[in-house]
Amino acid sequence: MWIATWCLGFVLFSCPNCLYVCIGRATAQNITGCDPQVTKSKPQNLTVTNVTSRSITITWLAPKDGEDGITNYNLYYSYDNNTYAKLLAYIHTYTIVDLKPFTEYQIHVVAKCGNHIKSESSDTIMQYTDIDGPGPPIIINATCVPGTNGTSIFLQWTKPQLFYKSVDEYIIYVSYDTDFVKKFNFSLPKDSNNMNHFQYVVQNLTGNTMYELKINGVTYSVLGNNAIEGKASEPRSVYLHKDCDNDGTLKNNHNLIENTKSLLIGLCCVLGLLFIVAVILFWQCHPVCRVYFHAAYYYLEDPPFASHTVPTLPNSDWWKHKQESHVVTVDSFAKHVADLHVDGDIGFSKEYEIIQEESMNFDFSTESSQLPENKTKNRYLNIVPYDHSRVKLHVNNMPGSHSDYINANYIDGFEKANAYIGTQGPLPSTIIDFWQMMWEQHVHVIVMITNLVERGRRKCDLYWPNEGIETYGFIQVKLLKEELMAMYTVRTFQVHHTRAKKKKNVPLGRTIYQYHYTNWPDHGTPDHPLPILSFVDKSAGANPADAGPIVVHCSAGVGRTGTYIVLDTMLKQIKSEKEVNIFDFLKHIRQQRNFLVQTEEQYIFIHDALLEAINCMYSSINRKTLASYLQTDINDCKIASFASDFEKHYKMITSFVPQEYLLLSANKPFNRNKNRSQEFVPVENSRVHLTPKPGIEGSDYINASWIIGFKRLGEFIVTQHPLQNTVLDFWQMLWDHNAQTVVILTDMSEDTESLVKFWPVDSDTTLDSDNFKVKSIQEDKIGDDYETRDLVIQSIQDDFMLPVRLIHSKYSVRELSSLIKLLEIVQMWHLEYQNGPIVVVDKFGGTEAAIFCCLTTIGKQLQHENVGDISLYAKLYHNQRPGIWKDIENYLLLYRALELMSGGSCFNVLPSSSITSLNNVANGSHNSLTLPNGNALSPNKQNGVLISQS
Repeated sequence: MWIATWCLGFVLFSCPNCLYVCIGRATAQNITGCDPQVTKSKPQNLTVTNVTSRSITITWLAPKDGEDGITNYNLYYSYDNNTYAKLLAYIHTYTIVDLKPFTEYQIHVVAKCGNHIKSESSDTIMQYTDIDGPGPPIIINATCVPGTNGTSIFLQWTKPQLFYKSVDEYIIYVSYDTDFVKKFNFSLPKDSNNMNHFQYVVQNLTGNTMYELKINGVTYSVLGNNAIEGKASEPRSVYLHKDCDNDGTLKNNHNLIENTKSLLIGLCCVLGLLFIVAVILFWQCHPVCRVYFHAAYYYLEDPPFASHTVPTLPNSDWWKHKQESHVVTVDSFAKHVADLHVDGDIGFSKEYEIIQEESMNFDFSTESSQLPENKTKNRYLNIVPYDHSRVKLHVNNMPGSHSDYINANYIDGFEKANAYIGTQGPLPSTIIDFWQMMWEQHVHVIVMITNLVERGRRKCDLYWPNEGIETYGFIQVKLLKEELMAMYTVRTFQVHHTRAKKKKNVPLGRTIYQYHYTNWPDHGTPDHPLPILSFVDKSAGANPADAGPIVVHCSAGVGRTGTYIVLDTMLKQIKSEKEVNIFDFLKHIRQQRNFLVQTEEQYIFIHDALLEAINCMYSSINRKTLASYLQTDINDCKIASFASDFEKHYKMITSFVPQEYLLLSANKPFNRNKNRSQEFVPVENSRVHLTPKPGIEGSDYINASWIIGFKRLGEFIVTQHPLQNTVLDFWQMLWDHNAQTVVILTDMSEDTESLVKFWPVDSDTTLDSDNFKVKSIQEDKIGDDYETRDLVIQSIQDDFMLPVRLIHSKYSVRELSSLIKLLEIVQMWHLEYQNGPIVVVDKFGGTEAAIFCCLTTIGKQLQHENVGDISLYAKLYHNQRPGIWKDIENYLLLYRALELMSGGSCFNVLPSSSITSLNNVANGSHNSLTLPNGNALSPNKQNGVLISQS
């Protein structure tokens, strides 16, 4: 005992702090009040109490199990895939500031107990910030109105460049000293969204007075009844006096002018008649004169290619002078990207910072852009072209066209100087210049990566005809065709110069294709790289070898434009040299147009997208392997013994594993009993939302996911067979989203207890909800294999009715001939109801429904493009509803069905993602593949998604 006491005293004497350490460890649990093994419940009643354009005030209550031990709260709010976190003191109200106007934020809080223990997340609330006032309008004319004795001012202005949602009203302020200010309200009609110019006459003013005028735009609040006034325009001064509309000399000689007016008019008529007669006689008598006039009328036969191509920089062959330290082989690219991603993407930040700093030190002139006649041709003040690489227009004799300036630069590609032209989205004043550039530069492909309006702001003006023909200066543009896809639109134009000389047996003008990507957010990146990789390949591949540069534009012509150019160039470098050099290439092209790849997020996306392309390349399957699979019975256990090219491909397709935050709604306690299986639940970014019911937690949740189709982003909804407690939710979903076609793939005989009939069984029975009732109209059959039921959802509040048809197949989707027949039946019915999605139901909302959706989409792609890109859609579908391809047999079934759909020749109609050159790989041939429509595809032409190898 005394020895132990002596030892303890010695330790404490030597290390007095050890006492506090021991005591601290022993009492840490009591100090924090938290058991480190126990997680507190979620904070309650998260509520928004006040909203402005730049702030949201929220309040919340402590968790149900009490406040003991809570030291802090973590606040999380996010928008557009950007998430921010704040560590708050022990409070229950907070105002989030510095937010973006008219933006939807997702907000939740977590209680923090000690250094490591956190509670469950509170419910997430969605809240839009209010709109903010618009930017300043631009006054373009302010003059005295003739004939009003100097009492009225004619005012003309343009819409502000910056506004949120809309500009609903203008306020005109007129003043002549500090005490006199008149206010005039100018309300806009409802259909004024596309109007850019406005005018107003200010009346009842006083003569001999200098007036100052300002205009403010006004936008009506989306959260209240108030009007939010924006910034004022630059002031304009107008001096009013009684004779402001009459020149003094003219007034003094007014009588003289009136007396001689008739004489002058008569004399002009006589002279004009004599001139016309002389011209006609001269024309008939002198054929040489006719030739002269004819030649003068025409502008150019066809401008010589590269007539204005500027000398490129010394290192335009950048690929020959690359720094070895930045060249990454295809084999090591995955590790390279992983290294850049560590520690919160610190590697990307360092590389992008170097590129930014070097770009800021460039000393290239931009003098042309600053000339007074050119300043208004720039959409953004800071995005202007360098003089040494800018595109120059021919100066022609169009009225007002005395400049060779357009906001555009030549940009190099892989092993090709001036492969692209990067430019801004055209303004109303530059549309003529834009089409002149298309003609002079021999352009065949335009790549547009912006929408006309995004987040309430004008990003680009409509520069093509919506239908028919429009003439822009000397360039006539005819819209031949417009094809709308889920992610992009392709427009085909016939373009010719109205003063070009017509040649014998040579078509007039040329065809230009516009590839318009419609799902790429401003300053951001697409949700997934596969669609954009396919888009890059198809748009770049449409440019003929002898054509001019590909014109790429977004809004400013730098962020999304630069991302596209880097992706296309790097895909070509991967194919040619099996290496990647993003860093050097971006540094090089930033010497040709400023700010290309405008954000670090876009720089990261380029790497992730190229990694996706490389992974797909290594996971592609050859004909020999696929043929072995297709020839094997799907139930044959030997299928697992094949060499694993196909298995690697399957693993690549199903590699995405959702993080917990993506399954937040599906895993909430009050929603779990709405799921048949936790294996098949919707992820947050693709789940179907119901109209929430006030005060009922989880009332916006249903186990259903949006699925992309060939023509529409939300072409399908995949959902489970309704449970007893979700039947009304199912019909609410149809009601909310205008869904009129339901395909039921459930075998209801396998589980008669849980697989209930979720429709009224006869015309005398109704399903009643708070807002609607569901009534059966009739039942019918299509042969012996398919049953149809026609129902109607009728509103309780008004006379609105939504007709719905249920199509029920008694066959499993694994019986391929019956499945293909079902696809045809559904498409024939759904043609009448194109507004809403097709709802596809199987027991769990899983594999059977996914197969149906995928084959419907591939069938449309076969009809439209003569290709069937199974891997692209299979991977997108897995990302939208993880787990749907439960095993390799499910995935192989898609190829079996495609072979049947294409008449047993699926190898000839799969040139893109999976089997591009499989025929050639198998037999060593290097000839092109012949498609069913007679067209040929080069065996080396890939779509950037999968580059096939044997």
